[in-house]
Amino acid sequence: MLDLFLVRQMLPLLHAPICIYNGRGQLLKALEDIDYKMIIGPEDFQKIEWKYPAFCRSIQPRDRAVAENVQPDDRKRLSPIPYIHVEEGGVAFCAIRLASEEILGLGKLRLYDFTNEEAYQYPYCGKKEFGAIICILWKMISGNEISVNELWAQNVELGISLKEQATREIFEMQEEGRHHKPYAMELRKQNSIRAGDVEALRKSLDESYSGGMGILANDMVRQYKNMAICVISSAVRSAIEGGVFPELAYSMSDAFIRNIEENLTEPLKIEKAAREAEFEFAKIVHDQRKKKNENPLIDQVRDYVFCHIHEPLRVKDIADSIGVTPNYLSEQFGQSMGITLKQYIIDEKIASSERLLKYTDYSLQEISSYCAFSSQSRFSVYFQRKNGITPARYRKRYQNQKMNKR
Repeated sequence: MLDLFLVRQMLPLLHAPICIYNGRGQLLKALEDIDYKMIIGPEDFQKIEWKYPAFCRSIQPRDRAVAENVQPDDRKRLSPIPYIHVEEGGVAFCAIRLASEEILGLGKLRLYDFTNEEAYQYPYCGKKEFGAIICILWKMISGNEISVNELWAQNVELGISLKEQATREIFEMQEEGRHHKPYAMELRKQNSIRAGDVEALRKSLDESYSGGMGILANDMVRQYKNMAICVISSAVRSAIEGGVFPELAYSMSDAFIRNIEENLTEPLKIEKAAREAEFEFAKIVHDQRKKKNENPLIDQVRDYVFCHIHEPLRVKDIADSIGVTPNYLSEQFGQSMGITLKQYIIDEKIASSERLLKYTDYSLQEISSYCAFSSQSRFSVYFQRKNGITPARYRKRYQNQKMNKR
């Protein structure tokens, strides 16, 4: 049963119109003022391919026996579910058939916060949130439950058979005598990163082996970029298994891959960037293992500090997030790490500021603000206490070293 009051409560979450249409796609009722808003139009409904078998609607007595003979699995597969239409640019709308044969329409909106310029004229509702709203409405309307993952799985058609693709690729490889590089070598490389052993990683990359890269694209540049993404994706998981904080590892992976996607077009440079990423992961595993602590509470603290480094950090806030008292947390941290938690927070903020001074053009005031120091003068005091020089001189020294290397 459709409860219009509850449906209206979805409007601020959806950020897009919700309307009721007749079976021909003509607007009957809008649940809010739709002036200047883009709603689902008749031309949009023409794109919909309805797949609602008769027994799923109002079954006539003479048809009931037929419906009862349908197997449960088939009934589930054939049952009507909300229809989601997504354009190539990420603009989407949803249509849900009501018991009255009318249609509840949600949208139009964009599902992704990064998309083409044309899509930005539509309101934004993330794919996850959009799916959750539809599942709630579907439960209200039909009484049936569907998960967000199942909702999308039944609405997205690949149009190709993965088994058919794999069969053809395997046949062509066997026919041409091609094969991939040995899996044992891949394992040695992953184990090197997992152990933080830079020298072992270097040796594994210097090995001679038969086989080569798989074919991931017909375009040469795209081929090397796809391979680089595979290499980095494997390395980041090995690094996490080696003890690197997942958030840190994933952030590094995002940066490495985005650099390859946006800045590199030469296969040799793409390949080098992927290899350097592997070494960066191995090095950070090595560094993290030096700091590794057996107390799981300490790892939670360090992970929290990393994720909130741009915020003012207080011991009480960290203790509350972990579920312990500030006194207990401070005592445990001091015993395990040999320094106070407050000093650790300052050290991590200074380390973050050092990277910003080296690798960005942010001003000293901006860096002080980003690292959430109470003032630029306080930032300078802490920085000089650790490094013996001012932030400005630190940046200049690094820039001079960089120039001398060229």
